[in-house]
Amino acid sequence: MITLQPITSKNLSIVWLMKADPELVAPNSWSLAEAFAYRSEYGQEPIVYAICHNDTPVGFIMALYNPPACFISSINNNGQPFYFLLRNMIDEKHQNKGYGRTAMELLIAEAKAGKHGKANAFYTGTDPKSKITPKFYGSLGFEYTGEIEVEDDESYEEIMRLAL
Repeated sequence: MITLQPITSKNLSIVWLMKADPELVAPNSWSLAEAFAYRSEYGQEPIVYAICHNDTPVGFIMALYNPPACFISSINNNGQPFYFLLRNMIDEKHQNKGYGRTAMELLIAEAKAGKHGKANAFYTGTDPKSKITPKFYGSLGFEYTGEIEVEDDESYEEIMRLAL
């Protein structure tokens, strides 16, 4: 059974050392540091979980509830609160078993229930070079918005939205 569990001292090193295709997702070490920095800089708690299969960590997921405009500048959601998915990764040893899909379904259910705050949408960004992520998020009901989030001078993400 797949569950979303808090990152604790017991699972931190396992989550930290997980690996996946660096072309598709940032390393968990970077993501965990980013979560810490986000909390310090913006005073908001990121939504951070270990994805577990029968209590064994197999992946990592991280989202933000209603991030400040300076963090995700391309989305205004008509002034309404929203969720933004930053990471959904499954360790290379556990991929292609449906764990990432189940983790997203669990996180979407939390968002719909307002566990971290009420919102009407869930957003994510996808690399336009990826043949995997747009299809994956599309199969969960996300649709392209036409918005672009520029990450640096060389890369950007196309924004997808799921109505909650």
